Amino acid sequence: MKDLKISLNKHCTCTQPQCPIWGNCVLCVQNHLEHKRHIPECIQDILRPAVFDLCQQMELNATEARPKPPSWKKFDRKGHVKKSKERHSK
Repeated sequence: MKDLKISLNKHCTCTQPQCPIWGNCVLCVQNHLEHKRHIPECIQDILRPAVFDLCQQMELNATEARPKPPSWKKFDRKGHVKKSKERHSK
C-alpha cells in the first residue's frame, strides 16, 4: 500500500493484505462505515469469539465468509483507491 498521506499503518492486522487500502486505517474505516456491509477485519478478530458464542446460545449458525485471495484478482484496485480518496476529501 502506498502512502496516500492519510494515516498509513505499517502494523496493520487486517487479514486481507491484497486490499488496495490495506494499512490505511482512515480510508478503511470510512469505507466500512459507508458501505455498512461488514466491520473492518482488525475489529472482527476482537468480536468474532463473542459473536460465535452468542449465535450458539441463540441456536443460530455463523459461517466464515471472508474474501479469499482469488476474489481480489478481479477487484478494481485503482478505482477503489480513487473513490476512497474522493470520499475522504469531502
